[in-house]
Amino acid sequence: MPADPYTVLRALLHAEALRSTPKPTPERTAPEDHRTPPTTDEHPPRRPDRN
Repeated sequence: MPADPYTVLRALLHAEALRSTPKPTPERTAPEDHRTPPTTDEHPPRRPDRN
């Protein structure tokens, strides 16, 4: 069964383009409660209440 060489070449180039294209990373939606706590550099220390 003879095949058109250009059709074969086009299919190979298309397959290679699909294979080498970077895949998009799925966006992860994490719940607000599971975020990492802020470091001490982000917030100044709290002052003790004076009585």
